[in-house]
Amino acid sequence: MNEHLVIGLAAIIFFGVTAQFVAWRLKLPSILLLLISGFVLGPISGVLSPDEQFGEFLFPAISFAVAIILFEGGLSLKIRELKVTSGVVRMLISVGIVTTFILSLVISKFALDIPWTLALLLGAILTVTGPTVVLPMLMLIRPKGQIGSILKWEGILNDPIGALFAVLVFEAVVSASLGQATTLILSGFMITIFVGGLMGLAAGMLVATSLKHHWVPEFLSNAFTLAIVITLFAVSNVIQHESGLFSVTIMGIYLGNQRLVSIRNIVGFKEDLRVLLLSSLFIVLAARLQFSDLQQIHMGSIVLLIMLIVVVRPAAVWLSSINSNLSWKEKLFLSSMAPRGIVAAAVISLFAVRLESMGVEHSEVLAPNMFLIIVGTILIYGLAARPLSKALHLSDDNPQGCVILGSNILSIALSKALKAEGLSTTIIDARWANIKEARMEGLNTVNANVLSEAVQEKVSFTGMGKFLALTPNLELNSLACIRFSDIFGLKEVYQLGEPEDKDKPAQWIPDDLSGQALFGPNITYNELIKRMHHGAKVKRTPLTKDFSYEDYKAQNEGKDPILLCIVSENKSLVFVTVNKKIQPKPGQVIISLIDS
Repeated sequence: MNEHLVIGLAAIIFFGVTAQFVAWRLKLPSILLLLISGFVLGPISGVLSPDEQFGEFLFPAISFAVAIILFEGGLSLKIRELKVTSGVVRMLISVGIVTTFILSLVISKFALDIPWTLALLLGAILTVTGPTVVLPMLMLIRPKGQIGSILKWEGILNDPIGALFAVLVFEAVVSASLGQATTLILSGFMITIFVGGLMGLAAGMLVATSLKHHWVPEFLSNAFTLAIVITLFAVSNVIQHESGLFSVTIMGIYLGNQRLVSIRNIVGFKEDLRVLLLSSLFIVLAARLQFSDLQQIHMGSIVLLIMLIVVVRPAAVWLSSINSNLSWKEKLFLSSMAPRGIVAAAVISLFAVRLESMGVEHSEVLAPNMFLIIVGTILIYGLAARPLSKALHLSDDNPQGCVILGSNILSIALSKALKAEGLSTTIIDARWANIKEARMEGLNTVNANVLSEAVQEKVSFTGMGKFLALTPNLELNSLACIRFSDIFGLKEVYQLGEPEDKDKPAQWIPDDLSGQALFGPNITYNELIKRMHHGAKVKRTPLTKDFSYEDYKAQNEGKDPILLCIVSENKSLVFVTVNKKIQPKPGQVIISLIDS
């Protein structure tokens, strides 16, 4: 066994996951820490030498990893979102790409002083923005309204289209005259769209049909889907050169929007796989750099980076959003989000190796300058986007609103109390008779089955950060919490529990199959509703320096108050749970159930 290779693989996984964790704790773009880790493992320490350790396996492995990442990104694209943003997205992946290509081509030619052929190639690669960076940033920023959907669609569609464009330009540059190059690019692009789209749809239908009819056992569903993705990528590339990325993206979009079968397990599996692949890829590609490559970076490189940020991206966004309904604030925010990611790094690395082997002059400048652009755009966009979104009032990075399942006397009273504190709520119930009373109280409601696919189309999640299941049906509460944990995370889904006795704990449903038990032991739906029917009220009590929590308890002695939640001055909302006790402080507002 090659111990050096084993150590290298272990270092990639360990530092990749560690960088993701540290980035999450510090609320920084994880890609920055991954690139730093790769540079430390590679040229600085020598622990990792990808070209030497992985040899010819390196770039095929990178290609497969990028294909899986794009497939996972396609799963997250919802056609219903495109109905609102289709015009802008369509313009960004057409007019935006052309604008970026032309401006990047001209600027890189003069800034880097390279031949027109290399400038043409670099301009094509710079059209790729990349979901591998955009999606983690969106998770951190949580922009409001349609701009999050626009950026997600643009990033995921840009990757295969931009990569395909770059490959066609590369083939034209190295093998054809100008006239032949134009014909090659246009014909190759149309053939790839047709072949890739057709094969992607066919593969998606195959997976959906196989799972619906149980041709594949459940324990093999994730492995089966992964095998189809990899096979589709390889076969599509054989049939039409470099059509694989487009094929797997179309397959992901189809599976993410079909209604034949649930793909929850597939989505969860691919999200976990994406984290590992992204971490590994960025570390490996950064480790390929050498200190000698840094000599290719000069003042012209900095000029190119700055021009991409302050000229190229704004021009592409504003030209693409003409006659759209976007406000100037939304256009400004879109102009501040165009980081380059793993596809750009992988494609430029592959092209640089091939060009250098062909003896093309100045080809050695491509990879170092692209990595400067990747690091620079991630650093600038990553650090500036969050403060900018807050300044433009487009950020929703700490939502405290509640989606509440069940329209009843308890949920209505709690919603009114939260609304009085300036917090948003939406009540979901399948019965119109239940919903009607909440609507008469002026509350936001959705009349839908919480377990249906359509409910996510009807609920606006802007400003929402928590989910509460407040129905008398424990199983429904648990299923709903599982469903909404994908949106809010396990820490922010809550449900009413079961009473304690010596044979049955407070939550007899396993913790991983339910939300956090609300309000404390033995506090059940029936107990709360019974007390409210006997006159108990949900009340708000502000605490001050002159009226402490101890004073509150003394004032309500004998009324058996149940502390439900507290709201801080910054509108942070914390619910009381079985496993989480709260000590309210001055400046906070107590919301509790108190007997009259």
